[in-house]
Amino acid sequence: MQHIFGYARVSATDQNLDTQLDDLTRAGCSRIFQEKVSGTRTRSLALDELLDVVREGDVVIVNRLARLGRNTVHTIQLVEEFNRCGVHFRALDLGIDSRTPAGKMIIGVFSSFNQNERENNREKSLAGINLAKQQGKHLGRPAGRDAEKLSKVAKALEKQLSVAEIVSLTGISRASVKRYRQELSNGSLFR
Repeated sequence: MQHIFGYARVSATDQNLDTQLDDLTRAGCSRIFQEKVSGTRTRSLALDELLDVVREGDVVIVNRLARLGRNTVHTIQLVEEFNRCGVHFRALDLGIDSRTPAGKMIIGVFSSFNQNERENNREKSLAGINLAKQQGKHLGRPAGRDAEKLSKVAKALEKQLSVAEIVSLTGISRASVKRYRQELSNGSLFR
């Protein structure tokens, strides 16, 4: 059975949802998820609830496209996700309907913009990584072995102290103590 869900959001508690609710009711929504929350907030409880209940074949309608996501990228990601899951999407203000050829084209354009944004971000990240490497900066996890810490762990193990005692006495993390202990017992320090 197909469900027609609406989603309405305003950004401030003193704003009114009435216009959106009227439009969504006229559009045939059987259930409308609504909230008063800033679009810049990362958590949107009513939107999360909508995403939990919507299924393939259902329809999601918004009064205005800008009301759906936190920002343009988030909105495009949501529309792409609806499309991928077989959920029909409509934005009343722009006449977008994913069941029509024009609506499918617009969603395709959205997807292209989103893909382009991801590729641009990836290129920027790689350029930053390459620049940092050229400047001699270490990237990623710190080097795995600290000679001073290894020596402390080795001495403590010779005295037959437990891992908990070594952590307490040296301040070395439990994971590092266990890793050094394993390396010492395997003789794998010079690999």
